[in-house]
Amino acid sequence: MQGWYNICKTINVIHHINKMKDKNHMIISIEAKKVFRKIQHPFLIKTLSNVQIEESYLDILKAIYEKPTANIIFKGQKLKAFLLRTGIKQGCPLLLLLFNIVLEVLATAIRYEEKYKRDPNWKEKVKLSLFADDMILYRENPKDSIKNLDLINKHDKVFNIKKLMVFSYTDNELTGRETKK
Repeated sequence: MQGWYNICKTINVIHHINKMKDKNHMIISIEAKKVFRKIQHPFLIKTLSNVQIEESYLDILKAIYEKPTANIIFKGQKLKAFLLRTGIKQGCPLLLLLFNIVLEVLATAIRYEEKYKRDPNWKEKVKLSLFADDMILYRENPKDSIKNLDLINKHDKVFNIKKLMVFSYTDNELTGRETKK
């Protein structure tokens, strides 16, 4: 149901921009990569600690992810165990929750990157939408949105930069060309 709400929200934002006299907006669509192969376990534990998960649950997750090891059996012989440093266990029932918590770290950074002024015509100030492995950012000034793209680029291990799409809504041809660069 949340996906449907976010799609409607995006359509409403586009409709609102089209009704405005001065169009100077940007919508950025980003897709998350298969991040769980790359998430460092200490980062995961620290992130979970920062969102104030109840201590007993955090202890369980620490037991699973703090020092996980793997054994390989090769030609019938068990090789020496080695430490796993990244990745979430496949089939982990907490996978989606952990994904959302980690993705929220970047979303929070984007939300507080700039000071936003509220448009009095909008009922709510929409900055970004998260659904599944996608993030959509709504920005009022395409030139200033480059800061957000730099922030996203710093998290290139999390996001698939090749699938990043930018929709620029501007009635100023010069601003549109500068933004494309």
